[in-house]
Amino acid sequence: METADFNKFVEEVKAKNDIVQVINRYVPLEKKGKTYWGRCPFHTEKTPSFAVNETGQFYHCFGCKAGGDVIKFISEIESLNYMDSLAFLAERAGLEVPKFSAKSKDEIDELKKKKERLLEITKLAAKHYNDNLFEGKCPAAWKYLFEVRKVPKEVAVKFGMGASIDYQEMLNFLKSKGYSNEEIFEAGVSKCSENGRYYDAVAERLVFPNVDVYGNVVGFCGRILEPKGFAKYLNTAETMLFSKGKTLFGINLIKKKKQVEGINSIKYMIIVEGQMDTVSLHKAGFDTAVASMGTALTQDQAKLIKRFTDNVLICYDGDFAGQKATIRGLEILKEEGLNVKVVSLPEGMDPDDVINKRGKDEFVKLLREALPLLEFKFELLKKSNNLTTREGRTKYLNEAIEVLKGIPEVEREVYLSLVSEVSNTNIDFLKRQLSDSVALSGENEQENNDEKREVVKNIDSAIIKAEKFVLSAMINLKPFAYFEKDISFIFVDETLTRICEAISLARGSASISQMIRRVTEYIGEGYESELSEVISYIDALGNEESDQKYFKDSLWIIYKNYLEKHLDELNSKLEKLSDNTERKQVLEEIMQTLNKIKLKKVDL
Repeated sequence: METADFNKFVEEVKAKNDIVQVINRYVPLEKKGKTYWGRCPFHTEKTPSFAVNETGQFYHCFGCKAGGDVIKFISEIESLNYMDSLAFLAERAGLEVPKFSAKSKDEIDELKKKKERLLEITKLAAKHYNDNLFEGKCPAAWKYLFEVRKVPKEVAVKFGMGASIDYQEMLNFLKSKGYSNEEIFEAGVSKCSENGRYYDAVAERLVFPNVDVYGNVVGFCGRILEPKGFAKYLNTAETMLFSKGKTLFGINLIKKKKQVEGINSIKYMIIVEGQMDTVSLHKAGFDTAVASMGTALTQDQAKLIKRFTDNVLICYDGDFAGQKATIRGLEILKEEGLNVKVVSLPEGMDPDDVINKRGKDEFVKLLREALPLLEFKFELLKKSNNLTTREGRTKYLNEAIEVLKGIPEVEREVYLSLVSEVSNTNIDFLKRQLSDSVALSGENEQENNDEKREVVKNIDSAIIKAEKFVLSAMINLKPFAYFEKDISFIFVDETLTRICEAISLARGSASISQMIRRVTEYIGEGYESELSEVISYIDALGNEESDQKYFKDSLWIIYKNYLEKHLDELNSKLEKLSDNTERKQVLEEIMQTLNKIKLKKVDL
């Protein structure tokens, strides 16, 4: 599909999904003036601060600052990515999603039917495993789960846990429902031996259904009940439904928690390796735990985590192999912009061991003592090298310098001291070694950017409010807020400056909705929340009768700030000039600027 056709389809989906009607299914809305108001679904509040602008088809929460269009809302409330949110709304409106594949329509329809049939099989299998457990057909599984592990029945129900009786019972059950051996195999429920005999993939094990973020059972994991020389945990094979690296065990429960308690209810996620670890943590009240179902996290899993929270506590087994795996996971999470800390478990113990043998309070203590990424890296370097030997110390120093190269200069001083102390090496020598490897020009550029951000951060909030009101009047096509030229040069906030530039490009729009649509196109992605706040700003203040006066006052606040900064620049320039002619010209400009400030003259 061409870009133009795709954009046209997106606009059609938005046009047939009125934002007020869509949001009202999730949040009761009440109209006040031109705006609909309700309690924000993304954070807990008593007084409604969640505004929905029907004209602009945007929402904005003045409490938590969530905002965007109807696609963004569905993405947040349903925890879907952009394309899945688009498909969700298209289906709601009765629209067919265009095909982005080179496959023919018949091939795509056939694959869709096949996937739906395989999902029927996994759903039915999960229910049957669950019945086996709770009807007492697997005494060993019942004893292990409820008597040995002491898992409450409501927790087992929450995870949909079950049990496999033997190697053939599940297959016989599914075949009695009309499914073939080949279909059961393709769903991952069975395996096939070398002689062509099919058997239950998690035979004679305690069974955990692997459920994706959409609530579909996509695969299973079985835990052995009696030692027989087999792997303790066994995941079903990768299929068209299930990829171990694309989901997380328990992610469906995280989504439910977010929908029930709000977007801010997921303060952090605890990432563990195995399903039983996850169950144990939920049993103890740590209901944001999920399992990566392996030793190393993938980028897909990191993106999935990012949908729900920015904060991660990664908690793998306390052996050395587990810690090395932790580093790999940390790097993946860091690349996705997540804030990561590492929970260091006692040697040879996993989270389940800690909960069952030492109790909840001990685990809470370990969570509080979790180390940030850098501290964990340096701690691991110290453990993995023999610092009593010259060879071990040299290896430690080389590895430490590589880590130091990738961190901001302000943090380096702290960790240089640590490395110096641990390795008993002169700190000046370490600094010389490090300076040879660091690109100082890149650092200086970063420092300049940080300084600029700090300036913006400290701007008087009155100016920001004034900028938002002026932009709100402009985008809502107020007759007193029309400018022939771009006035973004007088704005201070970077994001609001970008919005102002977009409004200038959209001048001549025939209606508010057209203006908003064109501004959205110009500004691009990533500004939904700020733009929705700007659109709703006039309505939010509730001063319609005095809009024009407030606009005039706001415009002066912005322009005066611009003039004062310009005056500072002129004075600095004057101090450096020696030529009388040039000094005279600058002095004249200073007088003109002072006169504008005195007369409150806006010259735009």
